[in-house]
Amino acid sequence: MKRYEIMFILNPDLNESEINSEIEKIKDSVTKRNGETNELNIWGRRQLAYPIRKFQEGVYFLGYFNLSEETPQELSGEWKLSANILRFLVLKKEK
Repeated sequence: MKRYEIMFILNPDLNESEINSEIEKIKDSVTKRNGETNELNIWGRRQLAYPIRKFQEGVYFLGYFNLSEETPQELSGEWKLSANILRFLVLKKEK
């Protein structure tokens, strides 16, 4: 298992319960692939550097997960299909 840092930008039109639901979906998609969620920090609503899907701002999250080497590619495919995730970035953390 490797440690990964994952940044998400969610749709700013989501209300509090919808945001929590998206976070739970993200955690569930990690755990059903035998991954572990270490930490998830909410950065809140922030201005985007450029419009994404006509949105000028987004809700930012930074998470740390333990995943197997193949899992980030599987998760990327799943997250690309989500209408509420505007962008995400997965980085392998060095020790």
